[in-house]
Amino acid sequence: MSKTLVVYYSRSGRTRSVAQTLARRLHADLDEIKVAESRQGPVGYVRCALEAIYEVTPTIRTRRDPQGYELLIVGTPVWYWSLSSPVRSFLRQVRGAPVRFAYFCTLGGSGALRVFDTMTTVTGRRPDATLALTDAEIDARDTEKLDAFVRTLQVRRAKAAAAPRTRAMPLAA
Repeated sequence: MSKTLVVYYSRSGRTRSVAQTLARRLHADLDEIKVAESRQGPVGYVRCALEAIYEVTPTIRTRRDPQGYELLIVGTPVWYWSLSSPVRSFLRQVRGAPVRFAYFCTLGGSGALRVFDTMTTVTGRRPDATLALTDAEIDARDTEKLDAFVRTLQVRRAKAAAAPRTRAMPLAA
């Protein structure tokens, strides 16, 4: 088992694609957040927007226990300039876990900073790194930002391996 888990929710497949690439490049385990209610089609699109606006936390399921990892790389699409509801549910579940976090998002154009701020608030932890990729960057297979994200996480992993083991510190209250 790897010490790193990439966990994500994807409606359109773009976030899944980035998550798979990250897991492969970082030799990390991969897990998808699943929800019971469909979010496909026009009705699903409206559901996504409303859940993001009203900060809904739907019931979710994952295959892996995040407690056994040192680093969780959490990926989300940006919905209506907000964090996707399935990822919000996941982050609330792992809020107290003694792990480090890194965040990535996929988006049409804007909202990444707001989403990363929300993720930080929900977990109570600052991320080791963040990555925002637009649909255009993903479609063009532009890897510059993804490469930098991977390098940052590799450096942090090396530093963490060399340092004495301590619990991840939450943000100050």
